[in-house]
This record gives sequence, structure tokens and C-alpha cells, in this order.
Amino acid sequence: MCTAVGKYLKGLGWVIAKNRDQDYVSDTSFIDKRDPNVGEILLLDDQDIDYREGMNHKGLVIVTTSLTPKLSLETNKRDGDIIEKALHLSDPEEAAQFVISKKLTGFIFIATPEKFVLVEAAREDDGAGKYQATSRVVPKTEVVVRTNHGIEFPWAGFQYGVNEQQGIWRKSSETRKSIAEKTLKNANSPQEMLDALAVKEASDLQMNVFRVENKPRQMRTIFQWALSPKESLVYLRPIQAKMNVKVTHEKITMEVLDNEPIKKLYAGKLKHFCKLKVTKDHKHIRTVQTEQFLTFRDYLR
Repeated sequence: MCTAVGKYLKGLGWVIAKNRDQDYVSDTSFIDKRDPNVGEILLLDDQDIDYREGMNHKGLVIVTTSLTPKLSLETNKRDGDIIEKALHLSDPEEAAQFVISKKLTGFIFIATPEKFVLVEAAREDDGAGKYQATSRVVPKTEVVVRTNHGIEFPWAGFQYGVNEQQGIWRKSSETRKSIAEKTLKNANSPQEMLDALAVKEASDLQMNVFRVENKPRQMRTIFQWALSPKESLVYLRPIQAKMNVKVTHEKITMEVLDNEPIKKLYAGKLKHFCKLKVTKDHKHIRTVQTEQFLTFRDYLR
């Protein structure tokens, strides 16, 4: 239940950015792996649900957002395996054919600096039925924003009229898409793209593109990241997650962004805001995050 965006930036080509939203404080690692075909693969690894996505040194990026309306039907470990295998490729169209052949669902952003293939794939019958997929090469003049309701397949993702909760999630999906489309217009760098995804535009923060929970087990933005394949650079802004970053920086570099501006913007609203402690040695950056634990009484205030 995330928001993913793609924009072609002057001097950089395609940059893909994402707000990762979950209803829990995730235990996430960022790791890199050597590969003889693409040099190196940098992966997000959400250890709670075995989900992975990322970028390789040949300049191929893959990130997704969900189109499965029933959370019980999410197959994150299988999805993570498919995405990691696709990151051993270097051509976006070949990678798109691969993930479709494996019946991966969701909005799947597959990009290099000069080519962006957008896949939309879902299963009928609330995520349990026939698999359908479509893909297209996105023109460089188009800014792409996708959340959790179908565009080519209007029946996919969250729908009105199913139950109250799905109706709320559908409204949030539409509102987040609308806000991001507006705020991304003036973004001219990867960090500005993340800033555009951190704005406070909606009074109900469950409807905001940057989500904050109003009560336990609601969706919240746990971190942001932007992937710039031309630079072989990933920008990461942790928000509400337990996180360990351990990358070699030999081929793909990761820059950890300060999250204090987010804390100030959402003063008093982030119940699980995490502090950063970054240390450097010769080859690794380790990022240790400490949650601000609250009593249940304080949480409800």
C-alpha cells in the first residue's frame, strides 16, 4: 500500500521514488550482492514479510506498489524472489516480460536512465482469479504516479462498495495519487522528489501522500527512497522503521538523508519516529535506528 513515482530529470534521466507504507514498524535491511552479469545488486529486504526490490549497477531499477485488495492474498516472499531474479537483467522490456511470465502483480516500475517500462498486473476476483497484465514504455514527458487502484484495469486494487475499510483505502489511494501528481511538477532532483512525497496536503493524514497513523495498526510511511540509476545512487530517508544499512559502496552508493525536517513538519504526530545513528568504516555504512517507544496510554493521546 505504497506510492511510487517516476520522473525524467534533466541530466539524470529516469528517477524512481517511493513512499513505503505499512501498518507496522518494519525490520528492514539494505544489502548489496555481487553479480557477474550486472556487477552489483542493491536490495531493500523487508525481513518481516520477505519482500525485496532495488537496483543493479547496469542501471536497472525495479519497485512496485500493490494491486491486491485482500492483504491475506499478498505473496511477498514469492514477489521478492521474482524481483531479485529480474534484477539480474539489464533491459527493462526483458525484465517486464520476465515478471509477467512469473505472474507478478501490482504496478511494477522497471527503469533505466533512458527507458521506463510500466507494468500493471492483477488477478480478477479480488486477487484470487485470472491473471491479467499490460505493459508500456513511458514517454519521457510523462510523470507517472501510481498507488493502489487500477488504471488500465479499473477492477483491480481497492474498490468502493465492497466494505467500509476498502472504501477508505480506495479514497486514500485516489487522494495520494492526486497530491503526488500536483507536488511532483516542480521537482527537479531525486531529493526534491522525496520532498514532494513528504508534503502535508490533507487534514486526514491517512489520506495524505505521506501517511501518519491516527490509531494503532493504521498505515504509516515507514521510509522513503529514490533510485537514480544514472548516478548509481540511492537516496534513503528512514522515518518509522528499524533499519540496518550495510552496503559496500563499491559500485552503488547509498546516501542517508536527514529525517529531522519530517519530524518538524509532522510535530507530535509520528508515534514511532526513529533516530539515526550513522557510522562509517572503510567499506560499510551502518545505520542504527532506535524507536521512540510510548506507553499505550501515551500512544492514544
